[in-house]
Amino acid sequence: MILPILLATVVSTAAPDSVAAEPSASPATPATPARRKMSVHLHIPRMPFMSTDADLRFDIPYQIPELDWGTQRFWDPYRSNRVNTRDWFQSDYALQNWFGLRDTLARKGLDISFNYTSDIAGNVTGGKSQGMTYCDNFTLDLEFQSQPLFGYKGGTLSVIMLNRDGSNLSAQNIGNQFTVQQVYGGSTAIFYSLAYNQRFCDDRFSFKLGRMSAGDEFASSPLYWLYMNNGIDGNPQSLPVNGMFSTYPWGVWGARVRALVTHETEAMLGVYQVSPQVSRPSMHGLNWNFNPGDGLMLIGQYGWTHDFFKPAASAPAKSPDGKSTVDGKNLNTPASDAIPHGLPGHYWMGGYYSTYSYPQWGTTQKQNGGYGLYWHFDQMLYRMNPFKDTGLTAWSAFVLCPQQNTAKVPFQYNGGLVYTGLLPFRPQDVSIFGVAYGNFSSNYAQANQATLGGYATYELVYEWGYRINMTKFAYIQPDAQWVINPGGTGTIPNALVLGAQVGVVF
Repeated sequence: MILPILLATVVSTAAPDSVAAEPSASPATPATPARRKMSVHLHIPRMPFMSTDADLRFDIPYQIPELDWGTQRFWDPYRSNRVNTRDWFQSDYALQNWFGLRDTLARKGLDISFNYTSDIAGNVTGGKSQGMTYCDNFTLDLEFQSQPLFGYKGGTLSVIMLNRDGSNLSAQNIGNQFTVQQVYGGSTAIFYSLAYNQRFCDDRFSFKLGRMSAGDEFASSPLYWLYMNNGIDGNPQSLPVNGMFSTYPWGVWGARVRALVTHETEAMLGVYQVSPQVSRPSMHGLNWNFNPGDGLMLIGQYGWTHDFFKPAASAPAKSPDGKSTVDGKNLNTPASDAIPHGLPGHYWMGGYYSTYSYPQWGTTQKQNGGYGLYWHFDQMLYRMNPFKDTGLTAWSAFVLCPQQNTAKVPFQYNGGLVYTGLLPFRPQDVSIFGVAYGNFSSNYAQANQATLGGYATYELVYEWGYRINMTKFAYIQPDAQWVINPGGTGTIPNALVLGAQVGVVF
């Protein structure tokens, strides 16, 4: 718990606004495909209090990524472009560039990311008893790039390791299904991923195979990662609970193909191992066997992205020196992308079928095969400025796993609102509201009525949070959750959970 306290003390200075400082040197070209980002120059004529004309440059990342091959949950999730600067508050990393070593390694084909996330939470009222717990997650991600290493484009080998510590407030003091600390689970050192991804045809097609999880790319959105409740964060919780849908931090053998069908639609198809053995903490993620009784899960997903009310494109303006106002020196975005944007929306649906034999509630017999459906939408409703990402986005997600005899939460609904820049003087901060609702299956409720002390019906959680981006590499997010009908039986009082989430990119 010492690290988050020290961090909050050291970086209490307000985060820089959207005006980016001029880098002290030209940065190395990133080896990974960066998320789309644009730079806009605004020319300010000389005013009475100014000695010369001035230019302001705004580096604007997309808050909600469009169809982007470079978007991965645990690879540099907070920033997409490294800025080579001596200003600590302008750096993308708390340890900056290691006296140039980080950039040298990137040019030679190795990108390194080290992330820390912690959740501190306590239930001030309700639940089984009052208490407070702390848990954390350290992730080391090594990304080897094929072009500088071997001379061919589009290949990335991901090697991801992590360590988790701490206690589970939901298990110890509340007794609810949708756990209130998303980084708890698998409290040990874990080898998570060894996966190779190859892109073709200007990134319109790719395949990936190796040790990984289905939840990294299927049924997941960057919006989910803003939440602290594990019913929302990462993936809707009913997917792994009902069907053993593989999710972080446990990797399995898998493969997937991904294709842009049109410029606004994409399709994915994947096959993944289903095994209860891989999530045993004693194995540390190193049980790479296909064990007797393991199954396969086939997953398909189809998505559509559209920018509604998009302004007409116009040619980039020219600065007094005759150069384009779109400065491509530090970016991977073509000049044609530096235009006002509309209201982006992302819509997808998917489903899975598993060959695994699932245990049934109330009997020793097993059910051969399992299936489920899910769908999602997020839509930006209001943009404060066509050149900035400040504004309001609504999102929603549904999961249906109708096999009551094997599913614990056959129906789940999640939804929420995300507002970037709610406070005008804090344009990078993010305000969140979310809801997670789940129905318990009748078979589960009947089979466990005596153990639970009642018949389980539903559980409902509301979450509010405000993510303060103190620097480009660190944030702290005060958070409140109201857990209604914990465990579903009505025998546990509703719980108010207060806490905070802290994240740092080293």
